[in-house]
Amino acid sequence: MEVVIRHDALTPELYERVRSTADFHPYPIDDVKAALDGGYCSVVADVDGEPAGIGRVVADGRIAFFIKDLVVLPPCRHQGVGSAILQALLDRIGQEACEHAYVGLMATPGKEGFYEEHGFTRRPGPGLGSGMVLFLDGAYEARVSTVNKSKEKES
Repeated sequence: MEVVIRHDALTPELYERVRSTADFHPYPIDDVKAALDGGYCSVVADVDGEPAGIGRVVADGRIAFFIKDLVVLPPCRHQGVGSAILQALLDRIGQEACEHAYVGLMATPGKEGFYEEHGFTRRPGPGLGSGMVLFLDGAYEARVSTVNKSKEKES
C-alpha cells in the first residue's frame, strides 16, 4: 500500500468526516475553517487516491508545536498510515523549529504506545509533570458522563 501525503490540503468537511470515525466531539464547520486557517500546517494521507487519514499542527513556528487530530480511517489503521502522517508533520516542524523546540500532543487513550514508538515520552515522567487540559464549555465533563452511561449499559 502506497501512502501519498498532501500538505495543507485538509478541508473542514474532511476534517469533520475523519474525526467522526474516532468519536471526537464535532465542531461547527465555520469554527473548523477558522481553526484550520489559523493552524501551522496540516496533512492528508491518501491511499489508492482516497483520504485515509489526517493530522495537523498548531504552533508558534519556532519553539512550541502541538500535534492535533492525527486520525486514520478504520479500514486503513495498522498499515503505516498514521506513521506516515506523523513523520510528515515532524518533517514540516523540523524545517522551522529552533534548537530544543518542544513538540507536544495529547494521545487518545490506548494510543500512547504508537507515539512512544516514534520517540515521544509519556507524561508524567522523570522531570515531566502531568499534561493538563481545560475545556471551556464543560464538554469534557459531558463526555465523561456519556462514556460512563454507555459503560453502565454494557454491564
